[in-house]
Amino acid sequence: MTEIYLRLVDRVLTPLIVVLAISLFLRGHDYPGGGFIAGLTFAAAIELTILARGAAPVRRQIGRYLLPLAGFGLLLGVTAPLLGIYTGGFFKSIWVKFDLLGVTVKVGTPQLFDLGVMLVVIGMSLTYLLNLSERGKEQESPVFAGHR
Repeated sequence: MTEIYLRLVDRVLTPLIVVLAISLFLRGHDYPGGGFIAGLTFAAAIELTILARGAAPVRRQIGRYLLPLAGFGLLLGVTAPLLGIYTGGFFKSIWVKFDLLGVTVKVGTPQLFDLGVMLVVIGMSLTYLLNLSERGKEQESPVFAGHR
């Protein structure tokens, strides 16, 4: 059974870590950050939830979506450089700028590529972490299992 303080930390820190991951993703095409570090940060937030609630509830909620998420991310990561061929070169950036409520927003293929990388990292790292927790349960010694 998990400790009450760990569940409290999970409730407080997980949304903050997810917001940090989103901000790392959004600023990644102009400043340090991007899809890889945002994916690892998001996976760390979910790992905190796994530690607080256990692997079984998290696996029931998101486990079946992880590999399709990684596959979709791979598709996005391959599509982004191929879109550059449309403008004259492989991996050439395509940017669209528009105004939204007085703020100029630019969206482009580097963000699409970063999104693909982020989804692959999230899907694969969480699959690994959930499988790792499952392997840990299988290899527990029956002699020490009752002494918790």
